[in-house]
Amino acid sequence: MDVFLVGHLVVDVIVAEGSMRRKMGGTVAYGSFAAMKHRARPHIVSKIGLDFPDEYLMSLSRSGVDISHIQVSRSMPTTKFKHVYERDERISYLLTRCEDILLGDIPLEKIRGSAVIIGALIGEIPPDAVQEIAERAALTVSDLQGYVRRIDEKRRVKLVSTPEARLIIPLSDITHAEVSEARVLYGDAEPPKLAEKLVKDGAGMSLVTMGSGGAYVATSQRVYYVPAAKSSEVIDRTGAGDVFTTVFAIEYMNSGDVKEAAAYAAAAVSFLIEKPGFNGLRDRWELRGRAEQVLANVKEVV
Repeated sequence: MDVFLVGHLVVDVIVAEGSMRRKMGGTVAYGSFAAMKHRARPHIVSKIGLDFPDEYLMSLSRSGVDISHIQVSRSMPTTKFKHVYERDERISYLLTRCEDILLGDIPLEKIRGSAVIIGALIGEIPPDAVQEIAERAALTVSDLQGYVRRIDEKRRVKLVSTPEARLIIPLSDITHAEVSEARVLYGDAEPPKLAEKLVKDGAGMSLVTMGSGGAYVATSQRVYYVPAAKSSEVIDRTGAGDVFTTVFAIEYMNSGDVKEAAAYAAAAVSFLIEKPGFNGLRDRWELRGRAEQVLANVKEVV
């Protein structure tokens, strides 16, 4: 199976416990490494600046990710975020932003019949491009995070309701939002109601994730609660939503089973967060035990 992941590759600057480190990030990066663990072939469609580290591209390519659709901007820097962790809170700042990924940058004929993950981080994929993708892809999957973010005068990332988010939802076979992102759109409703509202607004299915609280998955007929799989320890939650969304999409496209797809997604996340960066990701066969435990506890919400 081919999976195209569209969105900015980024450099994340992490400030925590008095230290600072840099690493590659973005939905397209986490999604690509997760896709390979589930027997899918990832293709990244992105834009970066001349300042994007060569070793990051080499890491992707050597791992088996198709990087031929990553364009280098001559005039704009790579998108960079600074994430400051204080106690249980994370404050994010946008340091620099690369060019938008426009319709002409997307290999529309190649994506025909494939799964496409719309992994915008800061609104870089306009709705008209998503519409053209949706008309060709076998499965269009969107993460709303990039469409509910705005930057304040101090460069801090804030969540706000936007017209773009409302346009993306009905173009998507599967839409993912963290619970805080969904509440920006729909108010302080309970998570299962938020999942229902996304479907009522046109998403084929919705995924509302709540970190250690699990997730809700809604279809046009049912809403399921999916508990989080148990991790041995929690080291780094970065990329959890990206991995959940990507693994769910691949598993659902392969099996058509919503509950099983969600169970494997939860299991994949439980291993991811046990190690920093991408190091926690496991092959699909290694997830089976935890996925079966989750599946046994998936509940339909009445």
